[in-house]
Amino acid sequence: MDGVIERLDPFLDIIEIPLSLAGIGLQGWYRLVWLVIVAIAGFLILRSVWRYFFRGGRRMMQSGALADSADIDAVMASKGADTDFNAQQQALGTLKVNSDHLKKTKQWDQLAELYAAANSPSDAAQYYVKAKMYKEAGVQLAQTGASAKAAKLMVKGGDYETAGLFMMQHAKHAQAAKYFVKGGHTALAADAYAKAKNPKKAIAQFREYFQSPRDSDEVQLKTAESCFELLHDEKLMKKVDEDEQRALYASVAQIFQHDKRYNDAAVLFRDSGDMGRAGEVFVLAGDFESAAACMKAAGREQEASLLGGRFYEQQERWKEAAMAYAGAGEYEKCGQCFLKANEPVRAGEFFEKAKLYAQSGYAFTQGKRYDKAIEVLQRVPDSDPKFDASRGVLGRCFYEMNDYEHCAATLDNHLLNQRIDQQNMDYFYMLALACEQLGDLKKSKELLLKISSVSSKYRDLKTRISSIDSRISMVESQSAMHSGIQNSGIGGGAPNTLNMVANTLGDRYDLQTELGRGGMGVVYRARDKQLDRTVALKFLGNLVDNSEEFRQRFIREAQTAAKITHPNIVAIYDISASDGKAYIAMEYLEGKNLYKFIEQQGPLPPRIAVPIMMQVCDALHAIHNAGIVHRDIKPDNICLMQTGQSKLMDFGLAKAETNRITQEGMIMGTPSYMAPELAMGKDVDGRTDIYAMGLVLYEMLTGKIVFGDGDAMMRQVKEMPAPLSELVPGLPEGLSDIAYKCIQKNPNDRFQTAGEIVQALRSVKLS
Repeated sequence: MDGVIERLDPFLDIIEIPLSLAGIGLQGWYRLVWLVIVAIAGFLILRSVWRYFFRGGRRMMQSGALADSADIDAVMASKGADTDFNAQQQALGTLKVNSDHLKKTKQWDQLAELYAAANSPSDAAQYYVKAKMYKEAGVQLAQTGASAKAAKLMVKGGDYETAGLFMMQHAKHAQAAKYFVKGGHTALAADAYAKAKNPKKAIAQFREYFQSPRDSDEVQLKTAESCFELLHDEKLMKKVDEDEQRALYASVAQIFQHDKRYNDAAVLFRDSGDMGRAGEVFVLAGDFESAAACMKAAGREQEASLLGGRFYEQQERWKEAAMAYAGAGEYEKCGQCFLKANEPVRAGEFFEKAKLYAQSGYAFTQGKRYDKAIEVLQRVPDSDPKFDASRGVLGRCFYEMNDYEHCAATLDNHLLNQRIDQQNMDYFYMLALACEQLGDLKKSKELLLKISSVSSKYRDLKTRISSIDSRISMVESQSAMHSGIQNSGIGGGAPNTLNMVANTLGDRYDLQTELGRGGMGVVYRARDKQLDRTVALKFLGNLVDNSEEFRQRFIREAQTAAKITHPNIVAIYDISASDGKAYIAMEYLEGKNLYKFIEQQGPLPPRIAVPIMMQVCDALHAIHNAGIVHRDIKPDNICLMQTGQSKLMDFGLAKAETNRITQEGMIMGTPSYMAPELAMGKDVDGRTDIYAMGLVLYEMLTGKIVFGDGDAMMRQVKEMPAPLSELVPGLPEGLSDIAYKCIQKNPNDRFQTAGEIVQALRSVKLS
């Protein structure tokens, strides 16, 4: 401070007299000087702070540039631009003491440092220039706001990057770009050229940069974003060749993909023409539709289909997804989607292609293609984790196909040593039903009782057990009477008839005795010498023998009936319609027909009648599903076996629904059981047989033929019997209504299928 006072001495001499006149002493003058000095120092400090925060601290590239004033601030800070007040005061003192000496010795660098420390950047810059320290001079000059001049100093010092940044601060982008190019800062140069509206040079710099970027991921991303922004400036890009633009797409896309900006990256890859890579990145973005389109364009059809499947699956468009997966060879996924599309049969087909036989079997079962389900389920290897479960499904399929023998065998093996629980109860129940159909009533009852011990309210256990008890009682009753019943002998002249028939058969059958005869022909017991078994041979007589057309139709319809395998239908073994010997070889049944049983027993109790009705209706359901109408349902054609099983017989009048074996207007059947439409010569269908079964149920429960006298055919058309509830007291609830519905005159008012009757009868509670 003393040095400062000395410099002020001449000035003090000049003003000493006026001060004296004013009454101000020298001491007062010193105080005034001190105040002025403090004011000046405060002003310098405030100016420094203002420059730092409001000029030096502003962003150089506020529009998203690659670098900003923070970079320059860091340089300035390293030079002491934020020196505090005490340090500045000390620097001023040091400067006063040493400035003359440093000037005399031309130590410009040290002098510049002192001015910088004293926060006098303009003076510091001046002496840094004298010391040829241009970069340091530029830093100091930039603090004064003269960035353009500072840039020139930076160029002299070889710092092209900082020079460019200073020029960018003053929006002199073209000059900044030149500095960046000289310094080899291609990313900054590209950004500057872009801001200078010079897209061609910007593109060139970006291309050079992306050939071998060495910066950090952060800098590379900023450069890619700057390039991306330029590429999407349609106005500027009109000046650039498309091929030059496209050359940058892949480079920017790679950086965006690395940064997980998948959508932008995929679009750039696609625009660059790399459709395969675009498809891969669209997958990462979750855009499977675009991915599939790109893969297809790239010729990668299988991958395109797979991605299409994933897209449709996202949209829950299951059928389209299934077809796409099929095209990709993803048969398991295809099957799963077809299941969700509620197309189980198609699902089963593709599961089969995938060799997933268990899943295929389940799907075919769901689609009620039980024959196909059986085929694939039998191919499930025992190493498959689903093998055990598939055995249960296989048993069910056999049951639905009415193949009760295989059903029982399969379920017996599957359930061996298993305890009944909630998981397998349905299969035990199915096994019980199969045993019942096979006539193994005791085993069926035993299984049902075991189920009852676990769940007494399961399905129709009580009703079914009661029904089986009734059948067992019927078997015992029938067995007791069987020994006193002999087959009818051969009537007068029979030996000659028998010999004549035998002569027409050749060596295949050995006729033994006549079993019965009627308007449609005669039935013989015979031995099939070829297969060594007893059969029933029914000759159909002149109706078929006298017409070649009838013979051919008979063959077709009888062959259809022969294909039906059902435990409640008499099996057909052989068919012939040659001249003079039209016959059917059928299963020979040890038992009696229902007509004779009613004749001997009288009215049957519901516990016996209902099981018979259910079994015959189950058989009717099977033949109706095969497209056959029996047309002659009556007690005579229902055989009661010693096992308690009921069998539907005599397909001599049966016809396929699409054919007629009779002449136009020709009425065939038994009048007492003939539905009104049959009596009137109209077309018939399965509901015709349902009408007849209703009359059979009436007969079983009353012991009387409903239309047994008078003009039966006319009565069928015009007359309704009284409800069963009025004829038979104490019937189980609902049974009378079931019978009455069966015999409605209008087919549309009846049960529409025999299966519906079975379901209705199951709800009847038998005592």
